[in-house]
Amino acid sequence: MSLPYDRIYFFGDSLTLGCNDSLDCGWPGRVCHEMKKNGRDIAVYNLGINGDTSTDIDARWHSEMMARSRDSNGLLIFAFGFNDAAYKNSDQPQVELEVSLENARTIMSQAKAISTVLWIGPTPLDETVNPHDSHNGRWIMHNKKIAEYDRAYAVLANQLKIDYLSIYEEYLISPRYQAALVSGDKVHPSDDGYTMIAESVANWTAWRALFN
Repeated sequence: MSLPYDRIYFFGDSLTLGCNDSLDCGWPGRVCHEMKKNGRDIAVYNLGINGDTSTDIDARWHSEMMARSRDSNGLLIFAFGFNDAAYKNSDQPQVELEVSLENARTIMSQAKAISTVLWIGPTPLDETVNPHDSHNGRWIMHNKKIAEYDRAYAVLANQLKIDYLSIYEEYLISPRYQAALVSGDKVHPSDDGYTMIAESVANWTAWRALFN
């Protein structure tokens, strides 16, 4: 089956945008580059924003899609959760799990009513980066907390009948991804980490069902 869409929208955070990627295209650009090499004519919109949570994406995704759609539906792909689970200048995650799940339910339900939707879970980090000081505060991120959000998202996706790709557990113990984190900034991987995510997406049953 060929997907009758000529646009793909990727909504997410810095891991979608491709922070630390020398090619400046992240995993969305990589997976779609392979499709274009095979002759598929698509417009790719990487709409990742550094630091975005599910709350941020809920507020912006629809208007950003409409501004680019030209009245033509496209495949909608969402990837978030890392920043929801992160602690910033606080002893609580930025977006509590219950709120994150409600945000996700709203996003996915509305998106599913418009077009085909795919959902990709968060990635782990190298916890030796903690605490992580940046220009906008002090961050502490826990893999166990990310795992909690990932599991809850998978349950919700199943309830909503939306395909969900969980890569957290695999990447947590993957020497390849862990090496990419170390050669990156321990939160965002270096190039090979983004290549790895692109490979996971390209080999995903839900993706192959749409594009093979």
